[in-house]
Amino acid sequence: MSSIVHRKPIACVSALDKSRLELLIERHFSGQRALIPSAEKLLRRLRSAELVVQPEDVPRDLVTMNSTVSLVDPIACEQWEVTLVYPEDHEPERNYWSILSPVGSAVFGLRVYDPVDIKRSDRVAEGWVVADIPFQPEMRGWTTL
Repeated sequence: MSSIVHRKPIACVSALDKSRLELLIERHFSGQRALIPSAEKLLRRLRSAELVVQPEDVPRDLVTMNSTVSLVDPIACEQWEVTLVYPEDHEPERNYWSILSPVGSAVFGLRVYDPVDIKRSDRVAEGWVVADIPFQPEMRGWTTL
């Protein structure tokens, strides 16, 4: 099990990601279901984003939905690559992490060189850094993915 120790405010978010994620959270937790902590914090971060841009204007160093993110732990000299997906595609054993998971909600909205602390079940909390974004849909011109 993984959990997040620190969350950085989102400085920039795609208008498409913002609307889809707000709707996802609203639908997923409608009725009697209470928001899980990662969804609640993600919703707060989405609503307080400093800048909302159209998908074609997304900075190339921003973690968006369906991005693959290369994280590095500079102290342990480890690398971990995760892909940020919607809940129905969540497969941690393949490193596909749901936006509603602690890992997914932590990396969403970060930029290259941003730090993120992720507590993994096999280790104590670690200080990871976003080292690269090998795949971002908007970088490929896929602005509706």
